[in-house]
Formats: sequence, structure tokens, C-alpha cells
Amino acid sequence: MNNKIDKAKELLEKEGYKVTKEERKTDWIDVQELGIEVEREVHDKGKSWNKLKLSEREDELLTYDQCVFLMNSQKYNKILKMDGSSSKDDFFIKQYSDLSKANGYVAWFCAGSGFSYLSSGGDSGVSVSYLGVRFARKKNFR
Repeated sequence: MNNKIDKAKELLEKEGYKVTKEERKTDWIDVQELGIEVEREVHDKGKSWNKLKLSEREDELLTYDQCVFLMNSQKYNKILKMDGSSSKDDFFIKQYSDLSKANGYVAWFCAGSGFSYLSSGGDSGVSVSYLGVRFARKKNFR
């Protein structure tokens, strides 16, 4: 398949088009206490769990316990907008309820003016304009 892409790129460049690969630059926050790094910004807002194919990437989402730590941390909650300062940066998290998971529901972090909470029960096919995704990854220890 890479060969087809290279040929298409070559043809476009012959016609005078400039072909570039646009990558989303991600800023990661090092959370030493949890041994993870967390994306600073919520992205892909307004897309459903299904559209984002998060079932395939659920291990890259924050867990309930990690979210509770970050929400209550004076060090991280403001940086990650998990302190109730933003009502437009809600994001999916790893499903923490076996019953909800069995029913096809998803879990998310939600914040409003002066509050934040974790919830489980949304349908995996529903999208909400302010609900997005924020990935986490294990810290790469060297």
C-alpha cells in the first residue's frame, strides 16, 4: 500500500502540488506519582466512542482511579482542566463498571462551573460536542 501512496504523491507533485503529512502535535504531562504521561489537551470532540474506535484503544484511556487522583491533585487538576474551570473539556475514560460495559455503555470525566465528576452510562454511539478523548501512556523509564 505504501507504494500506491508514493506513486500518488509523485503524480501530485508533478502537477505542482505540495504533499505534506499533517500530524497532531501532542503535549504530554508527566505524572510521576502514577508512572504515566497524560495528554494535556482533550481532542476529537464531538465524536462518539464508536467513531473513535476506543474499544480498540481502551487501555490507553485514563482509569477511574487515575482520574480521581488527577481531579484531587493541586499539582495537575488545573493544568488538565479537571478542576471545574472548563465545561468544554470532558473526555472518555476506561469503563470502570462491569454492568455498564456489559450493556454497551461508556464512561467519561465531566466538569462544570466549580464541579467535576466521573460517570458511566452513555451509549457508545452517541456524540456530544464537548466530549472528546485524552490518552494516557505508561512512562517510558530509561
